[in-house]
Amino acid sequence: MKRLSSALAWLVLAIGLTSTPALAWEPFRSTNDDVERGNERLRANDANGALQSYDRAARALPNEAGVQLNRGLALLAANDLAQAREALLRATDPQAPRELRADAYYDLGLAFYREGDTLAASEDHQAAQGQFREAVDAFRRSLRLRPGDRQTAWNLELALRRIREEQERQEQQEQEQQEQQDQQQQQDQQQQDQQQQDQQQDQQQQDQQQQDQQQDQQQQDQQQQDQQQQDQQQQDQQQQDQQQQDQQQQDQQQQDQQQQDQQQQDQQQEDQQQGEDPNGQRLPGHVERVLDALQDDEQSLERMRAHARAARERRQPSRDW
Repeated sequence: MKRLSSALAWLVLAIGLTSTPALAWEPFRSTNDDVERGNERLRANDANGALQSYDRAARALPNEAGVQLNRGLALLAANDLAQAREALLRATDPQAPRELRADAYYDLGLAFYREGDTLAASEDHQAAQGQFREAVDAFRRSLRLRPGDRQTAWNLELALRRIREEQERQEQQEQEQQEQQDQQQQQDQQQQDQQQQDQQQDQQQQDQQQQDQQQDQQQQDQQQQDQQQQDQQQQDQQQQDQQQQDQQQQDQQQQDQQQQDQQQQDQQQEDQQQGEDPNGQRLPGHVERVLDALQDDEQSLERMRAHARAARERRQPSRDW
């Protein structure tokens, strides 16, 4: 755990161990100034300065696995994990020395492990498992090249343990997500049910309102019909009463007329009787005129009396008892 948890501080120490031995260009019995300066800068915790020196050395020695190993360590120290993995993979060239490839695989495992830590912290447990599996593969390759290395074996065990932990966390996460989905679906279903109930209630209220309106309209129509019937009955009764009154007036007029006619006939007969003397001779003209005037006065008086009697008989009662 010491090599993994000490992070950059241990990486600087590892660089001093892996980059100072004789490199691939040892057969030429020569050294590279950029590599030396890079080692010095890395020991001084200047990862960026070291990387600049290693990059110059890589341009001069493009096929040198040791330079790529040191570049990978500098990139790890700068926390550029993607570029570090690429450089360390180049350092695992089969033509490189066995110890150098063992270190390259070991450091490659560290790069994958750190990436897994980052993904686990962001709760991307599935992707974190993938990085830890890559770390396991790299540590195993390192052990095959350098069997019995306790530090590598320990990191391998840690990576395997992290895989199991991330699997459990993923399962727990999926379970929680499923529970949240179930809860959300239940809430959605409850909302839908409530909406349906509300819609049904609204529809029932609308139907009830329509029924009430129809009943009110029917009542109004019935009241109008009843009122119309009452009005019609009143009109019919008034017409009947008027017809009866008219008929009574006509009957009374006919009676009056008949009485008048009868009186006239009686008067004429009387006049005829009075107009002759006992000897059958007519009276003088001035006498007849006086008698006619008297007769006219009596007839006018009789007509006035007849009209008065008719008015009394036609008069309506003040109350209907």
